[in-house]
Amino acid sequence: MSYTTNYTDEYGHTREVSITEEDSAEALKNDYQEIVRKYNPKYVTIQRVQAKAGEAMHLKVTVKAPSHYLTTNEDSSPKACESMTADIICYPGYPLKSISAVYAKDHYLASPNVFRSGNACIDTWIPFTSSLTTVVDKLVHDMIHDPTVTRYDSMANSSVAQWHKDGVAVGRFPTIAPKLLYALEVTKLPPRRVDSKPLVTPPPLPGRHH
Repeated sequence: MSYTTNYTDEYGHTREVSITEEDSAEALKNDYQEIVRKYNPKYVTIQRVQAKAGEAMHLKVTVKAPSHYLTTNEDSSPKACESMTADIICYPGYPLKSISAVYAKDHYLASPNVFRSGNACIDTWIPFTSSLTTVVDKLVHDMIHDPTVTRYDSMANSSVAQWHKDGVAVGRFPTIAPKLLYALEVTKLPPRRVDSKPLVTPPPLPGRHH
């Protein structure tokens, strides 16, 4: 079985690209292993849970640091908490297929980039650029209200925008130093070896030379 999507390269050329089921599973495994080693378990835990029908992988990502949550789709008064958890779901066909992230509907992150339904706003999925690692990294920063990842220009919940900006202005956000999210070992690891034939790379256009 294979999965197919349209891919637009940096030159603006769009073409169809495919990935096999086996390579999709391998890509997901590699990215999962990368996020597991990337973060400091004192502050970030990544739990793999049983995937449901139609899911390739289901993760629970928890940031153990001060955060704020909302409880209903009409709530606009953020409440303090000491941790925040999001479910991240990857689908067959990854990384050609996008992934989703959602918080509990009665305990979802108070962020301009989280819908009132609890769904996290994921940036437009770009095959070979977007990945599990990029999504998780944005989420863990968002959970500590790090303004460097906040999209005020594309808000999912504008009711907390001013609250968030005020928190940034007085130095309350981010709630912890972002560097604490990462494992110290990550900075000491040698550069990742790049295989001569990367697992998932779009084929070059016919006749194009580099």
